[in-house]
Amino acid sequence: MLLHLYGIKAMKSMQEENLDKKVLTNEMATFIVLNTASIQLIPTTVIAIRSSLGAENPTSIIVPVWIATVCAAVAGVLATKIFIKCGK
Repeated sequence: MLLHLYGIKAMKSMQEENLDKKVLTNEMATFIVLNTASIQLIPTTVIAIRSSLGAENPTSIIVPVWIATVCAAVAGVLATKIFIKCGK
């Protein structure tokens, strides 16, 4: 919950500097993509589900989750940058 408040505060701060209030800035779009990609450091929900279902090693999912979320974040940022360049 606390992280969401920081995200909202950051977006409000960027909006204050935005000249055209009806259009996102490039930085705002990139921030939204990174926030949506939701990089997981410790995927507690998945670990808890695996544990409750009797997985032998419920924490073995951590490294694959790191790889997947980093790939998603990189792909999202690259796509954002491409769309920004195409939109100009």
